[in-house]
Amino acid sequence: MGLGPDFSPRRLSLGDSRQERSPLTGRGHHSSPPAGAVEAVEAVGVASEGAHLLASGLSTEVVETILQSRAPSTRKLYTLKWKLFTSWCGHRQQDPVNCPVGSVLEFLQSRLSAGLSHSTLKVYVAAIVAYHAPLGGLSVGKDPLVTRFLRGALRLRPPVRPRVPSWDLSVVLEALCRPLFEPVEEISDRFLTLKTVLLLALSSLKRVGDLQALSVAPSFLDFAPGLSKAFLYPKPGYVPKVPSSTPRPVVLQAFCPPPFRDADQQKLNCMCPVRALDAYVHRAARWRKSDQLFVCYGPPKRGLPASKQTLSRWVVDAILSAYEASDLPPPLGVRAHSTRSMAASKAFLAGVPMQDICNAAGWSSPLTFVRFYELDLRVSPGASVLCPSTS
Repeated sequence: MGLGPDFSPRRLSLGDSRQERSPLTGRGHHSSPPAGAVEAVEAVGVASEGAHLLASGLSTEVVETILQSRAPSTRKLYTLKWKLFTSWCGHRQQDPVNCPVGSVLEFLQSRLSAGLSHSTLKVYVAAIVAYHAPLGGLSVGKDPLVTRFLRGALRLRPPVRPRVPSWDLSVVLEALCRPLFEPVEEISDRFLTLKTVLLLALSSLKRVGDLQALSVAPSFLDFAPGLSKAFLYPKPGYVPKVPSSTPRPVVLQAFCPPPFRDADQQKLNCMCPVRALDAYVHRAARWRKSDQLFVCYGPPKRGLPASKQTLSRWVVDAILSAYEASDLPPPLGVRAHSTRSMAASKAFLAGVPMQDICNAAGWSSPLTFVRFYELDLRVSPGASVLCPSTS
């Protein structure tokens, strides 16, 4: 994302006869960046960082490239955290850019006392580092006291992740084969969208951000003959959370395509992600206003690209709707990200090679799965004792 049409090199020339020498680059710079530059940087939510880089003597092109090192969602998150920190400093008449490390630690302690986790505190530190002036030649995040504080916060509040899934995959898949979600040619736009998003999330193991990056533009979505497979590619310029040297498409395999030998095969076909995707693409073409794969189905944003927050809500809605369709009480604490844990654990239990799971999910090593995603889906031997005999 650029810095806007007014953010051009010609308008942001930093040289004149009153230049000082920049300690960062040795180049001349104004004591403050031009007003137009500040306005442009504010437009992308990184005013302090961008203005500081411009004032240091860096060219507009260099500043724009540096700011693009973070994803838009990361810049937005850092801006929000930084505003909270500046507000905290403002109530204490302190300069958030040049305050001592003790003030940063007091702010972090207030967040820890408010119940925030170690991982959230690390985001606060990263946001402060992005805007705060170095202390003693080091960034705030590398200060020994800040490092020790984060280590202490981790000991005081270690992360706790569920080992048992909060929802049952078999219940959800069973519901996808019944009314509300079938037949796909007749169900509402809402439930067709929910079904397709959920099936793609489960079968691809992708993050919501990866799903948002998929496109229906020519050469970015292909169906194999007979709808036996589907190949989806992200939009140009998309950088995943864990970049790969060889970007891989999302490949969906059809489940039991027709003709069907029996009712079981027909039922499995109702869970087919390729079938749902084909139905969704053709249906959404009626109101689509963007080449992003998933677009909003209802007013006032009908046809516009769905945000990551919207996609996350759709995944959760699909799971809760499946329970509703099954006349079961909705599970508590369902999160869209849980589809990755559920699908990866199920695949691992089914004997899929771990490297294949990591490649599909975008994990750099199996350790990521073991530490953060593995769920216990095994059936204990004792469970068979209570099952009724089939003989």
